[in-house]
Amino acid sequence: MGNDLGNFSTGITYKNILELTPGEKELVRSWRNSEHVRFNMLEQGIIPLKQHLRWLEKLGDEQSSQIVRVAYSSDEPFGLITLKDIDRHSSRSDWGMYIGEKDYLGRGLARPMLYDLLVWGFEEERLERLYTSVLSLNTRALGLYLDAGFHIEGRFERHILSGSGEMADLYWIAMFRDIWNKRKSLLAGAISRVRS
Repeated sequence: MGNDLGNFSTGITYKNILELTPGEKELVRSWRNSEHVRFNMLEQGIIPLKQHLRWLEKLGDEQSSQIVRVAYSSDEPFGLITLKDIDRHSSRSDWGMYIGEKDYLGRGLARPMLYDLLVWGFEEERLERLYTSVLSLNTRALGLYLDAGFHIEGRFERHILSGSGEMADLYWIAMFRDIWNKRKSLLAGAISRVRS
């Protein structure tokens, strides 16, 4: 297969959050406030409507360093991927993703979402480095990211008081574009095997 994947598609479609209806934008806030999402975030508090609207307004600013894409399966929104703190000078970005709709958990969508996010960051945006942080309690996500080719750059021990009342370590992970170029066909193959 090599690195030329031709028309490989994960089957997930995306819309910029700024193009969504007010109801869909509010759906994103409800996802972020749900326990299964917020308890895996650095900031675990409930997001009030005013704060959500300010965030959306900031995303629409020309100087914004964040882009958010909402994920759809069969025209139903279920999650999102984001590039944030985009630094064009140093060619890097923090990133995030989550499945907001509980009914969509366990359907094998996280790996294709991650693949789409990596294509977006490394190939569409031409970034050299993607990085993020992951709570130690989020073992499934950490395993997925490491399997995809991310590496651990550091760990803050007992850094976050989780929603369950436990002190969680925070791992910092990263991937570079040259690693992506070596790994993308493997990740695409893993997605194809799951879907067949």
